[in-house]
Amino acid sequence: MNDYIQAIEKLLGQLTTAEQQDVVEYYREYLLDAGIETYQQAVDELGTPRSLARKVLADYSIRMSERETKENASTGQSRSSVQATKNNVRTVWLIVLALLSTPVTIPILIVVAALLFAMVAVLGSLVVAVIAIVFSVMALGVVGIVAGLFVIWQTPWTGLFYLGIGLFSLGACIIGWLILKWFGSKVVWALSWAAKAIYRRFIPRSRAERGRKL
Repeated sequence: MNDYIQAIEKLLGQLTTAEQQDVVEYYREYLLDAGIETYQQAVDELGTPRSLARKVLADYSIRMSERETKENASTGQSRSSVQATKNNVRTVWLIVLALLSTPVTIPILIVVAALLFAMVAVLGSLVVAVIAIVFSVMALGVVGIVAGLFVIWQTPWTGLFYLGIGLFSLGACIIGWLILKWFGSKVVWALSWAAKAIYRRFIPRSRAERGRKL
């Protein structure tokens, strides 16, 4: 049993020391109370250390995400969109790992993966097209500014016209980039929400996991 607990502890490196100790002590006490003494008995009861550790990490990531959302709503503050997007990507990745470590969910995961692949393919094509447009407009802006600076001394009105086009194009690029970032963060949030729903609906739970509170 000690080998099983030690294997779990080694796989929980993403948690804080206090969180690791909380998980380890809970499952140690559970196995002792259940009279489980060997590594194989622990695997039969809780699953492999890797499978259990991945579920624990996914659970913590989901709970932390929801806790931060509630705290932000109550205080009226919000995390930076970049940090929120990183946390959502991390949550999705941990959920995917947890699903992959559970054989019974493989057929479901294949269907979900196909749907997600189709969604990502469509969104990816859209993002590539938007990026191409942004860089084209940016290039137009740079050319307009350079051309305006060259001719403004000879024909001021023409130079001002080119400078106006250039500045307008660069401004449009900045606005377009901000919109793209916002849209990307919303897509990641939607994927995170869908991954959480799938995880809660289809991931099997042992008695120990159902009885544990984070």
